[in-house]
Amino acid sequence: SYSSYFGRYTVNAGEGHVTHHLEGSLNPDGAGSDYQRFYTFEDDSLILQPPPSEDGSRSYITWERLPALPESELTDTHRRLFGFYRVESVSRETSEGESVPADQYETAYIIYAPSGHMSVHLMRPGRQTYAGDEPTADEALHVIDTYGSYFGPFSINEDEGYLVHHRIGNENPNQTGTDAQRFYELTDTHLNLMPPASADDEGREIQSTIRWARITE
Repeated sequence: SYSSYFGRYTVNAGEGHVTHHLEGSLNPDGAGSDYQRFYTFEDDSLILQPPPSEDGSRSYITWERLPALPESELTDTHRRLFGFYRVESVSRETSEGESVPADQYETAYIIYAPSGHMSVHLMRPGRQTYAGDEPTADEALHVIDTYGSYFGPFSINEDEGYLVHHRIGNENPNQTGTDAQRFYELTDTHLNLMPPASADDEGREIQSTIRWARITE
């Protein structure tokens, strides 16, 4: 009941189609695939059409372009934050500054759009394709344990130095409709995001940090 993938795209204006080059996907069988979509524009809408199915039927997805936030609502952080970022590292340390092991991502992207919306895709290394056409229970569990994705509006609290991701959709349905607080450190080239510190199994307070490198101006 949830679909998610990410990667680069190319446009063939002469033939009127865009191709999504999947770097990663919730479905591990999709990673590395190319998805072709014919496109048309109507006012503020983008209509994407996959190739016809085997029986000749066609499907269309209409996307509405969202307006940018009003200038009156923009903070300095908004203007500096908008853009695309790729994961660089994940780190964890105790309140005493001791470094502790942290699971890394194979690849991940986070996007902050001028409309005031964000999305994130997180993929762990070592994901395996399905042995058959459909995943077994163990394969399905591995899929959701090694991939994360959510999206929604975001807000900024500059005075206290944190963002809030208002998750209207989430690969984990239990987190749909919840807010994710992230303290931030922002430079021209990098974004550090830190959830509130939490206790580990030994009772130590652990602070995690995901470091993102900007990939767009």
